[in-house]
Amino acid sequence: MELRQLRYFVAVATELHFSRAAARLHVAQPALSQQIGKLERELGVRLLARSRRRVSLTEPGRVFLEQAKRTLAAAEGGVRAVRRAALGEIGTLRVGYVDLATWLVFPSMLRAYRARYPGVDVTLWERHRESQREALQGGELDVGFFTLLSRDRGLTGVQVALEPLVAAVPEGHALAGTSRIALQALADEAWVLFPADLRTRYVELVLETCNAEGFLPRVVQEASQVHTLVGLVSAGIGVTLIPRGLAAVPRAGVVYRPLSEEAPVLPLHVVWREGELSPAAARFVELARSFRSGGTA
Repeated sequence: MELRQLRYFVAVATELHFSRAAARLHVAQPALSQQIGKLERELGVRLLARSRRRVSLTEPGRVFLEQAKRTLAAAEGGVRAVRRAALGEIGTLRVGYVDLATWLVFPSMLRAYRARYPGVDVTLWERHRESQREALQGGELDVGFFTLLSRDRGLTGVQVALEPLVAAVPEGHALAGTSRIALQALADEAWVLFPADLRTRYVELVLETCNAEGFLPRVVQEASQVHTLVGLVSAGIGVTLIPRGLAAVPRAGVVYRPLSEEAPVLPLHVVWREGELSPAAARFVELARSFRSGGTA
């Protein structure tokens, strides 16, 4: 049984006239009659009652007509779904992100993508940079949000944010009343920071910047979430550097100040495996490129 035969039968059953059905289908009437006869022989039942004056449906024909319509509708729906999937309009998208990204461009990008492609099922996984890198290389993630480094072989990406770091000190701290803070002034302070073994670019950048000023931070408390670091600063545990985007969200007990010297800058990328993009992921990358060029989608 072929879909063509089902379409032919539905046309005849609807028109109840072979000539009109043939014209509707743009086929020769003998070919149409031949295919209907073949269908009836395959089923072993008479679907149409024919006479010189009229064509009518038999009882099996009426039952088969409903089933044929459903089958054709399902087939057409499948074709539409396949085409939409090829365009990235439906499907699945697995997105990894670091905690810092949720304070930067990640929420607005995700909101724009979901508004544009509501048929895509988006799965979100919060993972640190190294975990995302491994998941991308292993095919467990489609795209990730972290800082792409030159040593990340087999991965490529597009920069979507560039955030200078600012100082975060407890309210009432001696430096809280200044308009800018020299990094060297924090050399003897207690610090709060991500664990170094997370191997995040954020920690690497903080340590590199402090080292360039001739000191290493005296870390007294570690935390793996940036909002926890800010909370620790609020509690007076220590000072730290954070991306400027976080400073736009006020936190009681914390004062944010720009650095006196040129601020270190933390980039954020949308990252994917080279040559490995699903249609849904390709649409996400297109959106990311628009953010890189200054658009807001």
